[in-house]
Amino acid sequence: MELRHLRYFVAVAEELNFTRAAERLYIAQPPLSTQIRGLEEELGVRLLERDKRHVYLTQAGRHFLERARGILASVQSAKEEAKSAASGEIGKLSIGFTASSMLSAALPAGIRKYRSTYPSVVLKLMEMPSMHQLDAIHNRTLDFGVLRKPNVGIPAGLTIEEWYAAPLVAAMPQQHVLTQGKGIHIRQLKDVPLIVYPRDAGIGLYWKVLELCSKAGFRPAVMQEARDASTMIGLVSSGSGVAIVPTAAQCVQLPGVLYSRILDKEAVSSLYLAYRDDGANLHLDALLKILRSTINAKASAPR
Repeated sequence: MELRHLRYFVAVAEELNFTRAAERLYIAQPPLSTQIRGLEEELGVRLLERDKRHVYLTQAGRHFLERARGILASVQSAKEEAKSAASGEIGKLSIGFTASSMLSAALPAGIRKYRSTYPSVVLKLMEMPSMHQLDAIHNRTLDFGVLRKPNVGIPAGLTIEEWYAAPLVAAMPQQHVLTQGKGIHIRQLKDVPLIVYPRDAGIGLYWKVLELCSKAGFRPAVMQEARDASTMIGLVSSGSGVAIVPTAAQCVQLPGVLYSRILDKEAVSSLYLAYRDDGANLHLDALLKILRSTINAKASAPR
């Protein structure tokens, strides 16, 4: 059975006249009659009763008409949805993000704008470590990622685009001696117990902290490890040590915690946009445009 058989039957069932149905379908009447008989033989039931002057639907024919109309409507809807998806009007995007990226104003603002501009595109948001995002994008289980560039090779076929650079700050216990100034240098954290991201978490900030400490001439005294910024700041509040976190983490306000600027110029952490560079994806192109414009607007805003 083919879709044309359903179209032929619906035309005859609605017209209840082979001549008018043939004219509606722009085919000759004899082939139409042949196709309807073939459909009935395939189904093993009579769909139409005929005499010299009239055509009637059987009980089976009335039931089959409803199903045939539904199938044809679904096919037409699928065609229209495919065209809309191709033009970027509807569709789905799976997006990975690191936990700390959602603490910034830029990413939530970009997602809000995208959703308001493209309400028919479904966004699936998944928190994932940076290295896991790269693997998922490479394996096509993720369309796009917002991550901190890990100290690993980037899989072939992926683009890693620096997007949002922000200073790092030190989250310190309120009574710590280093909180007395207007900022600190990394070298002042030598021998200070640090709370850091674990190496196996696939978070780019682990490598950034090691790099900063190495350039300052020391190896960090790691007291505790934690996988997200809010947990690290909670540990600072408990008096477990000092944590180096993105400046956006200052939105986490806990008793006994003060944030201090890190004065070293290199104390900056960037968020990157990661995506495959093969093939066109109009949904992703639109999201990238919005995210880039969000940062550009922020950079050009008066201070």
